[in-house]
Amino acid sequence: GPLLQNVNGFSCRGLRTVNTYSFVDASAYVELVQAPASNTNAEARFTVGSDTNNSYRMYVSGGNLIGVIRRSAGRGAFETTLFTISYNSTNHRFLRIRNDSGNLYMDTAPGTGGVPGTWTQQYSEPWDSSINTSAIIFEIKAGTSQVEANSPGTVIFDNFVAATP
Repeated sequence: GPLLQNVNGFSCRGLRTVNTYSFVDASAYVELVQAPASNTNAEARFTVGSDTNNSYRMYVSGGNLIGVIRRSAGRGAFETTLFTISYNSTNHRFLRIRNDSGNLYMDTAPGTGGVPGTWTQQYSEPWDSSINTSAIIFEIKAGTSQVEANSPGTVIFDNFVAATP
């Protein structure tokens, strides 16, 4: 359904895996069919991590595609932005996070008929050891964190795939 507009505080909907999975030399991607309205701060998030406080995330918000890492810090977590680029609904239709030989890669691809086209690397770095690759969860969700002046619209995800070579 549509994202909420008049909520003060974080309100989201989505899916998170219950089981954990190995993510050694693996990848996961999702198709972002429809992103939130670009004139809002609403988010469409794709997360791969050992928990919500130790994870890599790609998300679309305010007309941008953003890559971040979250790490635990005492009783909370802190987030570091890895990249920010203008979101393009055609070229960034698929979002992929992968661990290849101990390196993180965040990629995007256009789509045709529910399958990704040619992948474009947006960011890479060595995989952070705080994100345990032997017990990974996947999360796909969308929401708002403040009262939005404009309607955030409806976010649509499809075609989630997690795979090892």
